[in-house]
Amino acid sequence: MTELLIENAPCGCFVFSDSGTVTEINNTVCTDLNLAKDQIISRNIEGIFTIATRIFYQTHFFPLLKMSGHVQEIYMTLLKSDGEHLPILLSAKRVEVGGEMLNSCAYITVHNRKKFEDELVAARNAAQKALSENTELAKVKTELQSHADELQKHMVKVESQNHELQQFNHVITHNLKEPLRKILIFTGKLKDLTHSRDMEKLDKSVKQMRAVVTGLQEYIWLNEKLNEFSRVDLKVSVQAAIERLEFEANSVSLNITYEELPEIVGDDEQLALLFYHLFSNSIKFRRSDNVEVQIHSTLLKQNRFTSVEGKYDYVDFVKLELVDNGIGFEQQFAGSIFELFKKSHYLEGQGVGLALCKKIVVNHGGMISAESVVNLYTKIIIWLPVAQLGTKDAKRG
Repeated sequence: MTELLIENAPCGCFVFSDSGTVTEINNTVCTDLNLAKDQIISRNIEGIFTIATRIFYQTHFFPLLKMSGHVQEIYMTLLKSDGEHLPILLSAKRVEVGGEMLNSCAYITVHNRKKFEDELVAARNAAQKALSENTELAKVKTELQSHADELQKHMVKVESQNHELQQFNHVITHNLKEPLRKILIFTGKLKDLTHSRDMEKLDKSVKQMRAVVTGLQEYIWLNEKLNEFSRVDLKVSVQAAIERLEFEANSVSLNITYEELPEIVGDDEQLALLFYHLFSNSIKFRRSDNVEVQIHSTLLKQNRFTSVEGKYDYVDFVKLELVDNGIGFEQQFAGSIFELFKKSHYLEGQGVGLALCKKIVVNHGGMISAESVVNLYTKIIIWLPVAQLGTKDAKRG
């Protein structure tokens, strides 16, 4: 009799293990979800959750249950066989059975919860409207307007200073380039005539300065250029970078291998520049003249709100892993190598290339990081959204 009452109780009951496997359910769960027992038993509990509940289960519900041993009156939604969402209030408790920890859950359906929430929101909006018409609020609005006027003055000043800074940047990057070119020509001639080590050092210093100016010029261009997003085949971007490097570094054997690379929505000029600087780094910090770079790509769902706690919007990302056979660097430098003029090596390079890479990735709403082992490899990990918000190709997960 007791078993019959539990099977047909007015609340749904189910049990799952810490691995997520469902071990027990009552008939009420099957009736609510319109599923047979064998469609739920021995399967993962997340299979009966909606997408929002899966995320909540992974990030909040299950960690809290394990930490405190019980939870009460948690609002969640289950997924019925026809795709409809079933709103429930769930309570759960951890119990030990035969040396194994199990999670015993019971829920009641709350179909009217949404209706009550809508009524509360409507009441709150009505109260806010009444408050906005209050004379006291009018006084506050006047004060806010005064602050807004003051802020506008500061904004005008900042814009003026920013314009002056842009002009200064252009002077540094453009006006220095021609004198540097001429100095490089003359030092090259003097080096050929004198064969002096001092002239070689001078020639090298001028080339380094030219590389810095060129890097700054590209960095300013990335700051000022409007993103021109379109469908971009990443294989074409990679090939464009390879062709440029084969012309510039023809003394090095560069072997780039990659699997199938996807198309994404991005700025084709910036993406080609991204791969150029990544491959160029592999050449600069090589162990031999045989440079190997392997590219692996994976399509995954990723929360685009990486910096906003508790906010989720899962969209399609491509994860790129570029692994070379270079000299590597100490992992302690992994957090700083993407900063402008920060270097982990003093053999070559000006500390600009990876800063440019980060700028391009951020322009696309992505993320970049690095892993390395000295004298073994360097791995650059890049996350790029497959589509950009506001474009017709954007799709939510």
